[in-house]
Amino acid sequence: MGTQVPGPLGAKQAARGHGLKRALLFLNQVDTNSGSASIYHFVTAGLRKAAREADLPIEFSLLGDDGDIPDLILGGAETGVLLAGVDPSQRLMQRLVAGGHPAVMVNGLDPTMTLDHVAPNNFFGGRMAAEYLIRKGHRRILHLGTSRRWTLRARTDGFRQAIEDAAPKDIHCDYVTMANVTEREGLQALAPLLDQRPFPYTAIFCAADNVALSGMQALRLRGFDVPGDVSLLGFNGLPHSEMSSPLLSTMAVDWEYLGTEAIRLLLLRHAEPRRPTQKTETEVLLKDRNSVADVN
Repeated sequence: MGTQVPGPLGAKQAARGHGLKRALLFLNQVDTNSGSASIYHFVTAGLRKAAREADLPIEFSLLGDDGDIPDLILGGAETGVLLAGVDPSQRLMQRLVAGGHPAVMVNGLDPTMTLDHVAPNNFFGGRMAAEYLIRKGHRRILHLGTSRRWTLRARTDGFRQAIEDAAPKDIHCDYVTMANVTEREGLQALAPLLDQRPFPYTAIFCAADNVALSGMQALRLRGFDVPGDVSLLGFNGLPHSEMSSPLLSTMAVDWEYLGTEAIRLLLLRHAEPRRPTQKTETEVLLKDRNSVADVN
Protein backbone atom coordinates (compact mmCIF):
# COMPACT_ATOMS: atom_id res chain seq x y z
CA MET A 1 0.00 0.00 0.00
CA GLY A 2 1.42 3.39 -0.96
CA THR A 3 2.31 6.15 1.46
CA GLN A 4 -0.73 8.24 2.32
CA VAL A 5 0.00 11.92 1.64
CA PRO A 6 -2.28 14.90 1.06
CA GLY A 7 -2.78 16.26 -2.43
CA PRO A 8 -0.19 18.65 -3.88
CA LEU A 9 -0.01 22.14 -2.44
CA GLY A 10 0.69 25.34 -4.26
CA ALA A 11 3.55 27.58 -3.12
CA LYS A 12 1.28 30.20 -1.56
CA GLN A 13 -0.75 27.60 0.31
CA ALA A 14 2.38 25.90 1.61
CA ALA A 15 3.82 29.27 2.61
CA ARG A 16 1.06 30.09 5.08
CA GLY A 17 2.60 29.68 8.50
CA HIS A 18 5.33 27.44 7.10
CA GLY A 19 7.34 27.61 10.32
CA LEU A 20 10.77 27.79 8.72
CA LYS A 21 13.01 30.45 10.23
CA ARG A 22 15.43 30.59 7.33
CA ALA A 23 16.89 28.77 4.35
CA LEU A 24 20.60 28.29 3.75
CA LEU A 25 21.77 28.63 0.13
CA PHE A 26 24.88 26.77 -0.99
CA LEU A 27 26.38 27.42 -4.44
CA ASN A 28 28.94 25.40 -6.36
CA GLN A 29 31.98 27.67 -6.49
CA VAL A 30 33.40 25.85 -9.53
CA ASP A 31 30.34 26.84 -11.56
CA THR A 32 29.99 30.37 -10.20
CA ASN A 33 33.58 31.15 -11.18
CA SER A 34 33.12 30.10 -14.82
CA GLY A 35 31.35 31.63 -17.79
CA SER A 36 28.18 29.83 -16.73
CA ALA A 37 27.96 31.96 -13.58
CA SER A 38 24.99 33.93 -14.87
CA ILE A 39 22.90 30.75 -14.60
CA TYR A 40 23.08 31.06 -10.85
CA HIS A 41 22.41 34.79 -10.98
CA PHE A 42 19.00 33.99 -12.46
CA VAL A 43 18.47 30.98 -10.19
CA THR A 44 19.18 33.17 -7.17
CA ALA A 45 16.82 35.85 -8.45
CA GLY A 46 14.04 33.27 -8.61
CA LEU A 47 14.88 31.97 -5.14
CA ARG A 48 14.83 35.45 -3.62
CA LYS A 49 11.59 36.46 -5.30
CA ALA A 50 9.71 33.36 -4.17
CA ALA A 51 11.26 33.49 -0.70
CA ARG A 52 10.13 37.10 -0.22
CA GLU A 53 6.58 36.11 -1.10
CA ALA A 54 6.80 33.33 1.49
CA ASP A 55 8.45 35.59 4.09
CA LEU A 56 11.39 33.21 4.25
CA PRO A 57 14.86 34.70 4.86
CA ILE A 58 17.68 33.19 2.77
CA GLU A 59 21.29 33.19 3.90
CA PHE A 60 24.23 32.42 1.64
CA SER A 61 26.65 29.93 3.17
CA LEU A 62 29.57 27.66 2.31
CA LEU A 63 30.09 23.96 2.83
CA GLY A 64 32.97 22.99 5.08
CA ASP A 65 36.22 21.63 3.69
CA ASP A 66 34.84 18.13 4.25
CA GLY A 67 31.77 18.88 2.11
CA ASP A 68 29.50 19.00 5.17
CA ILE A 69 27.58 21.80 6.88
CA PRO A 70 29.02 22.87 10.25
CA ASP A 71 26.60 22.38 13.16
CA LEU A 72 26.78 26.04 14.18
CA ILE A 73 25.71 27.04 10.65
CA LEU A 74 22.98 24.46 10.15
CA GLY A 75 21.05 24.84 13.38
CA GLY A 76 17.80 22.96 14.00
CA ALA A 77 15.00 21.56 11.87
CA GLU A 78 13.57 25.07 11.35
CA THR A 79 16.36 25.61 8.79
CA GLY A 80 15.81 24.62 5.17
CA VAL A 81 18.67 23.90 2.78
CA LEU A 82 19.01 24.84 -0.90
CA LEU A 83 21.89 23.22 -2.82
CA ALA A 84 22.34 25.11 -6.09
CA GLY A 85 24.63 23.26 -8.46
CA VAL A 86 25.93 21.25 -5.52
CA ASP A 87 26.02 17.45 -5.60
CA PRO A 88 25.98 16.63 -1.86
CA SER A 89 27.55 13.54 -0.38
CA GLN A 90 25.30 10.71 0.71
CA ARG A 91 26.42 11.40 4.26
CA LEU A 92 25.20 15.00 4.09
CA MET A 93 21.89 14.03 2.51
CA GLN A 94 21.22 11.44 5.19
CA ARG A 95 22.15 13.94 7.88
CA LEU A 96 19.65 16.47 6.54
CA VAL A 97 16.89 13.88 6.39
CA ALA A 98 17.65 12.58 9.89
CA GLY A 99 17.67 16.13 11.26
CA GLY A 100 14.29 16.93 9.71
CA HIS A 101 15.70 19.65 7.47
CA PRO A 102 13.73 20.20 4.25
CA ALA A 103 16.28 20.30 1.44
CA VAL A 104 16.15 20.79 -2.33
CA MET A 105 18.82 20.34 -4.97
CA VAL A 106 18.54 23.19 -7.50
CA ASN A 107 19.91 22.40 -10.97
CA GLY A 108 20.89 18.99 -9.70
CA LEU A 109 19.81 15.37 -9.89
CA ASP A 110 19.89 12.87 -7.04
CA PRO A 111 20.19 9.29 -8.32
CA THR A 112 19.56 7.97 -4.79
CA MET A 113 16.21 9.86 -4.63
CA THR A 114 17.01 11.03 -1.10
CA LEU A 115 16.30 14.73 -1.67
CA ASP A 116 13.81 16.67 -3.75
CA HIS A 117 15.43 18.18 -6.83
CA VAL A 118 14.58 20.50 -9.72
CA ALA A 119 16.50 20.73 -12.99
CA PRO A 120 15.97 21.41 -16.69
CA ASN A 121 14.89 18.41 -18.72
CA ASN A 122 18.45 17.84 -19.84
CA PHE A 123 17.91 14.46 -21.47
CA PHE A 124 15.17 15.58 -23.82
CA GLY A 125 16.83 18.97 -24.27
CA GLY A 126 19.91 17.13 -25.52
CA ARG A 127 17.74 14.94 -27.69
CA MET A 128 16.02 17.98 -29.19
CA ALA A 129 19.42 19.50 -29.96
CA ALA A 130 20.52 16.47 -31.96
CA GLU A 131 17.19 16.23 -33.79
CA TYR A 132 17.46 19.90 -34.72
CA LEU A 133 20.94 19.47 -36.23
CA ILE A 134 19.81 16.38 -38.13
CA ARG A 135 16.79 18.26 -39.54
CA LYS A 136 19.20 20.94 -40.74
CA GLY A 137 21.00 18.27 -42.75
CA HIS A 138 24.13 17.84 -40.63
CA ARG A 139 25.72 14.39 -40.82
CA ARG A 140 29.21 15.05 -39.39
CA ILE A 141 28.74 16.37 -35.87
CA LEU A 142 31.05 17.07 -32.94
CA HIS A 143 29.66 16.90 -29.40
CA LEU A 144 31.55 18.79 -26.69
CA GLY A 145 30.23 17.75 -23.28
CA THR A 146 31.17 16.57 -19.82
CA SER A 147 30.16 13.81 -17.43
CA ARG A 148 31.15 15.82 -14.34
CA ARG A 149 27.56 16.12 -13.10
CA TRP A 150 24.41 14.03 -13.61
CA THR A 151 22.65 17.03 -15.18
CA LEU A 152 25.32 17.48 -17.84
CA ARG A 153 25.67 13.76 -18.41
CA ALA A 154 21.94 13.64 -19.19
CA ARG A 155 22.42 16.17 -22.01
CA THR A 156 24.93 13.88 -23.65
CA ASP A 157 22.74 10.82 -23.10
CA GLY A 158 19.77 12.48 -24.79
CA PHE A 159 21.89 13.71 -27.68
CA ARG A 160 23.43 10.28 -28.18
CA GLN A 161 20.03 8.59 -28.09
CA ALA A 162 18.70 10.86 -30.83
CA ILE A 163 21.74 10.13 -33.02
CA GLU A 164 21.26 6.40 -32.56
CA ASP A 165 17.52 6.62 -33.29
CA ALA A 166 17.87 8.85 -36.36
CA ALA A 167 16.45 7.56 -39.61
CA PRO A 168 19.47 8.65 -41.67
CA LYS A 169 22.14 6.07 -40.89
CA ASP A 170 25.00 8.04 -42.44
CA ILE A 171 25.40 10.30 -39.39
CA HIS A 172 28.87 10.39 -37.85
CA CYS A 173 29.15 11.94 -34.38
CA ASP A 174 32.28 12.19 -32.24
CA TYR A 175 31.98 12.76 -28.50
CA VAL A 176 34.72 14.75 -26.77
CA THR A 177 34.50 14.79 -22.98
CA MET A 178 35.75 17.86 -21.14
CA ALA A 179 36.57 18.00 -17.43
CA ASN A 180 34.06 20.84 -17.06
CA VAL A 181 32.04 23.16 -19.29
CA THR A 182 34.43 26.11 -19.13
CA GLU A 183 35.81 28.29 -21.89
CA ARG A 184 39.32 26.99 -21.31
CA GLU A 185 38.29 23.34 -21.45
CA GLY A 186 36.33 23.96 -24.62
CA LEU A 187 39.23 25.65 -26.36
CA GLN A 188 41.64 22.89 -25.32
CA ALA A 189 39.28 20.26 -26.73
CA LEU A 190 38.73 22.13 -29.98
CA ALA A 191 42.29 23.30 -30.70
CA PRO A 192 43.76 20.06 -32.11
CA LEU A 193 40.69 19.51 -34.28
CA LEU A 194 41.04 22.96 -35.85
CA ASP A 195 44.43 21.92 -37.24
CA GLN A 196 42.79 19.25 -39.40
CA ARG A 197 42.20 20.08 -43.05
CA PRO A 198 39.56 19.75 -44.15
CA PHE A 199 37.75 20.31 -40.83
CA PRO A 200 35.88 17.03 -40.27
CA TYR A 201 32.56 18.43 -38.96
CA THR A 202 29.78 20.62 -40.30
CA ALA A 203 28.24 21.23 -36.86
CA ILE A 204 29.34 21.40 -33.22
CA PHE A 205 27.02 20.98 -30.27
CA CYS A 206 28.36 22.43 -27.02
CA ALA A 207 26.81 21.43 -23.69
CA ALA A 208 26.99 25.06 -22.50
CA ASP A 209 26.71 28.44 -24.23
CA ASN A 210 30.01 29.74 -22.86
CA VAL A 211 31.82 26.82 -24.52
CA ALA A 212 29.99 27.52 -27.80
CA LEU A 213 30.83 31.23 -27.69
CA SER A 214 34.53 30.62 -27.04
CA GLY A 215 34.46 28.04 -29.84
CA MET A 216 32.86 30.57 -32.16
CA GLN A 217 35.71 33.00 -31.60
CA ALA A 218 38.33 30.28 -32.04
CA LEU A 219 36.75 29.25 -35.35
CA ARG A 220 36.64 32.80 -36.65
CA LEU A 221 40.28 33.39 -35.70
CA ARG A 222 41.20 30.32 -37.74
CA GLY A 223 39.38 31.70 -40.77
CA PHE A 224 36.18 29.62 -40.50
CA ASP A 225 32.84 31.22 -41.21
CA VAL A 226 30.04 30.50 -38.71
CA PRO A 227 27.67 29.12 -39.87
CA GLY A 228 28.88 29.06 -43.49
CA ASP A 229 31.67 26.56 -42.78
CA VAL A 230 30.74 25.25 -39.34
CA SER A 231 27.48 25.51 -37.41
CA LEU A 232 27.37 25.98 -33.62
CA LEU A 233 24.61 25.11 -31.15
CA GLY A 234 24.75 25.85 -27.42
CA PHE A 235 22.73 25.02 -24.33
CA ASN A 236 21.46 27.14 -21.39
CA GLY A 237 20.15 30.30 -23.09
CA LEU A 238 22.63 32.68 -21.42
CA PRO A 239 22.30 36.43 -22.12
CA HIS A 240 25.71 36.35 -23.86
CA SER A 241 24.15 34.25 -26.62
CA GLU A 242 22.07 37.29 -27.62
CA MET A 243 25.17 39.43 -28.13
CA SER A 244 27.32 37.18 -30.32
CA SER A 245 27.94 37.63 -34.02
CA PRO A 246 26.26 35.66 -35.44
CA LEU A 247 23.60 35.24 -32.74
CA LEU A 248 24.07 31.86 -31.08
CA SER A 249 21.37 29.24 -31.52
CA THR A 250 20.82 27.55 -28.16
CA MET A 251 18.65 25.29 -26.06
CA ALA A 252 17.27 27.78 -23.55
CA VAL A 253 16.24 27.25 -19.92
CA ASP A 254 14.16 29.52 -17.67
CA TRP A 255 16.70 29.55 -14.84
CA GLU A 256 14.75 31.99 -12.69
CA TYR A 257 11.82 29.60 -12.69
CA LEU A 258 14.09 26.87 -11.32
CA GLY A 259 14.69 29.05 -8.28
CA THR A 260 10.99 29.76 -7.85
CA GLU A 261 10.12 26.08 -8.09
CA ALA A 262 12.85 25.19 -5.59
CA ILE A 263 11.21 27.37 -2.93
CA ARG A 264 7.86 25.73 -3.61
CA LEU A 265 9.41 22.28 -3.19
CA LEU A 266 11.18 23.37 0.00
CA LEU A 267 7.94 24.59 1.56
CA LEU A 268 6.08 21.47 0.47
CA ARG A 269 8.75 19.25 1.98
CA HIS A 270 8.53 21.14 5.28
CA ALA A 271 4.72 20.98 5.27
CA GLU A 272 4.61 17.30 4.29
CA PRO A 273 7.86 15.63 5.40
CA ARG A 274 6.55 12.15 4.59
CA ARG A 275 5.66 12.85 0.97
CA PRO A 276 7.60 10.85 -1.65
CA THR A 277 10.76 12.48 -2.96
CA GLN A 278 9.89 14.69 -5.90
CA LYS A 279 11.86 15.32 -9.10
CA THR A 280 10.77 18.32 -11.15
CA GLU A 281 12.07 18.83 -14.68
CA THR A 282 11.45 22.10 -16.47
CA GLU A 283 11.04 22.94 -20.14
CA VAL A 284 13.93 23.42 -22.56
CA LEU A 285 13.19 25.59 -25.61
CA LEU A 286 15.07 25.81 -28.90
CA LYS A 287 16.18 29.36 -29.73
CA ASP A 288 16.78 29.09 -33.48
CA ARG A 289 18.97 32.05 -34.32
CA ASN A 290 21.81 32.49 -36.80
CA SER A 291 24.65 30.10 -35.90
CA VAL A 292 23.24 26.91 -37.47
CA ALA A 293 23.06 26.62 -41.24
CA ASP A 294 20.61 24.48 -43.17
CA VAL A 295 22.81 22.25 -45.35
CA ASN A 296 20.06 20.13 -46.87
